[in-house]
Formats: sequence, structure tokens, C-alpha cells
Amino acid sequence: MNIFYAIIFFILGSSLASFYGVVGARLPLHESIISPSSHCTKCHHKLAWYELIPVFSFLFLRGKCKHCHTKLSIADPLLELFTGLCFVFFYLKYDISYSFFMSLILISLLDLIFISDFKYMIILDSPLVISGILIFILRWIYFGITEAFLYVGYGIIMFLFMLLVGLLGSLIFKREALGGGDIKLAFIVGMAVGIPYGFIVLILSTFLALPYATFSLLTNTSKEVPFGPFIISALCIVFLFYDKFSYILQLIY
Repeated sequence: MNIFYAIIFFILGSSLASFYGVVGARLPLHESIISPSSHCTKCHHKLAWYELIPVFSFLFLRGKCKHCHTKLSIADPLLELFTGLCFVFFYLKYDISYSFFMSLILISLLDLIFISDFKYMIILDSPLVISGILIFILRWIYFGITEAFLYVGYGIIMFLFMLLVGLLGSLIFKREALGGGDIKLAFIVGMAVGIPYGFIVLILSTFLALPYATFSLLTNTSKEVPFGPFIISALCIVFLFYDKFSYILQLIY
């Protein structure tokens, strides 16, 4: 039975990742995610159903458009494969539980932020709002309305902290230090893991971003570093290894 559900969750995860790819690529450009339907960006050929099967269509078409033979981006099937495998892993690790559903929310948010922030330097508001609502409902169902609102309070604390950091950074460096999306994402961090784990997420995210920022600086690739992907990555790591970070905090205190 576990194998059956694992297959179902792989299909669900890879299919959602395909949808996230459309959302992350179109919404920052203020394009509809419904119309036009999926098509080749080169020859505008409308994709048939068998060209839209996550992962397998890319392999079947040998990574090329059926009509114009333009090479397709390998990023899409890799994202679909990654998300599908994550859904399976979370199911096998947590079964159907609070941690399982929370993991699905966080990995979905990770997909969307990676796509939009790396490509357009934008963190979309709609995924943050939807994620916040889902996390609130999830906590309400599993832990009660009081704890749900408590974690909203933690989210507000993290939001205000990041807002303060952004303002101080702007004063020191005479330019925008943090994007509005990064500050809003801190609210989700607080709602997901609370305090003090939220601050651990922020500390970890700076270490994750350091190699990328250093490389960009040395190669003069970009003067701006998309911080959102590193925040959400750190959030997923802290949530996944929550017990390990709890042990570290106990040793400190």
C-alpha cells in the first residue's frame, strides 16, 4: 500500500511542480496562467496532452520540441523530478501527519520562490498569502486556534525584525538592502517554525547565500543577490531537521 501511495504522491508532486513552473514564469510578467495554454516558446506550437506529462514527456521527446526541434530547458523536468521525489520522501518519513502537510507547503513555496526570484528577482505575494493561510489552517486543525494565532504572532515578530534589518541596511549601504518579498517571507518563517527557530533560519540562510554572493561579486555576474531562495531553503532544512536544531538549542540553554 505504501508503494501505491508513493506513486500517487510522486505524480501529484511532479504535476504540481509543472504548474508551479507556469506560475513562476508567467505571474511576474503579469501574464495569465490559463491563457494561452502551454506551448513552445520558440514556434508557439500548442502542446498536446502527451507532451505535458511531467518528466516523461521530456524523455519521450528527447528534450526537443516536436515541431521546431528547439532544445527544451532541462530545468523543468528536474524541478518536476525533485518535487515528486520530495513528496514521496515526506510521505515515507512522516506518513499522513502535520509534518507531512507542512512539508508539502514548504517545498511548494521553495519551488515558486526559486523560479521567480532567481529569474525575475521577485517573490510573488500570492504564494506567500496562500502558504500563510494554509499554515494557519493546518495549525488550527492539529493544535487548536490558540496556537494558530500564537504562530501568527511569531510571524509578525519575524516580519518586524526583517523590516528593521532592511531599514538599517538601507541606511548603512545607501541602497535597498532587502527586498519586500524577503521581508514578507520572514512572516512565513515565523508562522512555520516560530521563535527562536525563525532566527536560526535567518542565520543559516546567510551562510547558504554567502558562496553565491561571493561568486557573483568576484565574477561581477550581478550586483544583487536573490535572498529569498536561501531563506526558504534554510526554512526547509530547519523544519526537516527540527529535532537536531532543538538538541543544539538545549545545549546552548
